[in-house]
Amino acid sequence: MTETKPGFIETVKSYPATFWVANTMEIFERMAWYGWFTVMALYVTGSVETGGLGFTTETRGMLQAVVPCILYLLPVVTGALADRYGFKRTFVVAYVMMIAAYYLLGQFHTLPGFFMAFLFVALAAATFKPVVVGTVAKVTNESNSATGFGIFYMMVNIGGFVGPIVAGVVRGWGWENVFYACSAWAVVNLLIVLTLYKEPKVEGLAKDKRTLKKVGDDLVEVLGNGRFFITTGTVIIALMVASALSSMRVSWFSWKWCGIILVGWVVLNILYDLVMPAGSGRPQKAGQPRRFFLAKRMHCSNWRFCVFLLIMSGFWTSFNQIFYTMPEYIRDFTDTRPMLRAAQSLESTTVWKWVFGEADLSNPNEGIASKMATINESERGVIVRSIGNLNEVLASDGAPSRALLKTLSQARVDEFIDLAGGPVRQAYDQELPETADGDTVTASAKSRRIDRLSDADVAAIFAVAKPTADADPDHPWVREALDQTAHHLIGTKVRVTPDRLEEIVLENSDDTQTATNRIMIECRQVNPEFIVNIDALAIIIFQVLISFLMAKFHRFTTMIVGMVIAAVGIGLSFFAGDNGMLGTGGSVVIVALGLFTFAIGEMMASPTSQEYVGRIAPRDKIALYMGYYFVAVALGNLFGGILSGQLYGKLARDMQRPDLMWLAFGGIMLFTAIVFLLYNMFALPKDQADSLTPAT
Repeated sequence: MTETKPGFIETVKSYPATFWVANTMEIFERMAWYGWFTVMALYVTGSVETGGLGFTTETRGMLQAVVPCILYLLPVVTGALADRYGFKRTFVVAYVMMIAAYYLLGQFHTLPGFFMAFLFVALAAATFKPVVVGTVAKVTNESNSATGFGIFYMMVNIGGFVGPIVAGVVRGWGWENVFYACSAWAVVNLLIVLTLYKEPKVEGLAKDKRTLKKVGDDLVEVLGNGRFFITTGTVIIALMVASALSSMRVSWFSWKWCGIILVGWVVLNILYDLVMPAGSGRPQKAGQPRRFFLAKRMHCSNWRFCVFLLIMSGFWTSFNQIFYTMPEYIRDFTDTRPMLRAAQSLESTTVWKWVFGEADLSNPNEGIASKMATINESERGVIVRSIGNLNEVLASDGAPSRALLKTLSQARVDEFIDLAGGPVRQAYDQELPETADGDTVTASAKSRRIDRLSDADVAAIFAVAKPTADADPDHPWVREALDQTAHHLIGTKVRVTPDRLEEIVLENSDDTQTATNRIMIECRQVNPEFIVNIDALAIIIFQVLISFLMAKFHRFTTMIVGMVIAAVGIGLSFFAGDNGMLGTGGSVVIVALGLFTFAIGEMMASPTSQEYVGRIAPRDKIALYMGYYFVAVALGNLFGGILSGQLYGKLARDMQRPDLMWLAFGGIMLFTAIVFLLYNMFALPKDQADSLTPAT
């Protein structure tokens, strides 16, 4: 007799209260994490004068590679300890750490301090992750787990949707408010776990508490022996070190040398294994003397599971570009004014005015633009100073001045100072505290260096620079000043063509404040985090439905098709249009369509893979196995962060070809889908199509 599959409503009613408490905590934790992480690229690469850190995109990529990788590796340990000491106690520890960590993250402005604070955030999140996923897995069963993990993934994206919105609004009041908000969400979770959460009961767990030694043994139960961990761990650490040193422009351990050393390391370990006795790496039988771990061959305990994790790392490498690369790309290359104008058209309707009241659209601090395209006081100050400098340059028709020097490109300033040479170069190059981390000189740092020069130094610079000026009436210094000012304003969420900028400044040459307001009203851009949120919004609306529908299909079919759809979505930005940082910018419509398409693929692939791992784990080792699933996510963060920083720096920023960057990321996802298909066809026996455990 065929068993009747429960309906959707019946399935939802089958979950206990602990399931819903865990999902609620997941919402607030994701509000904290994504509230921070979605705007991280903007904060880290934003100029010091707008409240950012002023680091390069390569440094940003390194931070997003190394720290999240560590975050997702730690659940291998924290998940095992949670099984040992209890889920509720682990939740409390995680939330206390989060409260402190997010606050401290906003207190450090140099690379070493910021790195350590970010690492503290990662430790707190790593303590939380396997416990909340383990709770969901423990309180679901074979009949409702697919929909249960779909609900869980929807909750992830509710938090991932609301968090960035809150962060986008509060950063309009100042960047420090982002960190206050993230700490506040952790406080809410601490109250929830203390008052509502009940430890899930699993048969045999109470009487079979694992000793710490048993916890340690479990860490190598799935992946392999000590030699395996040493070999693979060295590779991961080398990639982290190369990423960090590359971002700081340390040449003695370049990517080239990193590749040579890693190839040599792997070959050395293979040769070492050839001289070891056959079978020396396998688990020893009871009663046999234990061998020293270096006297063993590398042994992979469950090669099918390891291959599964490695393949999934390709998915996460591309997935992470939504948060690593997309915010910076939208800020630098995408014209979002069509989206803002559409919202303003809605704002001008009678119904909107009746419900929300009428806003003064001539005031840049009122209306929907002030919410969707927040400009804080620091950013407004940059606009005022930039227009003031440009106004002085235009009024003097490019005559030599300190203001002109500030508006020229860094390359031009360096050229002029090299010509002046001697004491002028020494005075200009004197270290600023904000640039002591080894990053390139930012526009704000350049301005402060120029202010530090004496009037005699400025006169000396232009005394030797003036002969390089073209005699053309349209002075090249003026054109460069317009171009550079327009480029600089992108960091304040303003996109304006040089010609339009010149018109506005000349029309308001006697009133910098009016010119500032006109530029803010006419040229401001939607916060990138709001556009990235299209991914989370789509998942909130459609995730449960898609999970319910996909439960009828083979798990691998669902994951492979999902990856192909995600590849199309992330690759769509290849067609977004204008590649330049100035001008009209890329098409926000294509970017938005790509994000929505990617979300459809993500909804099919990601929760299905998590649900799969949750079902294969022994009931008293669910958190441990969920921790091992995060190994794939860790590798995806490592590879994704490295590629994001390097490809954005070389292709998007230096070559002005972000289209090639998005083509590469889409190609990685498509390649992952193809490899996964081959894995399903050849690596798994037919009678194990729904299992990753090896044949017996």
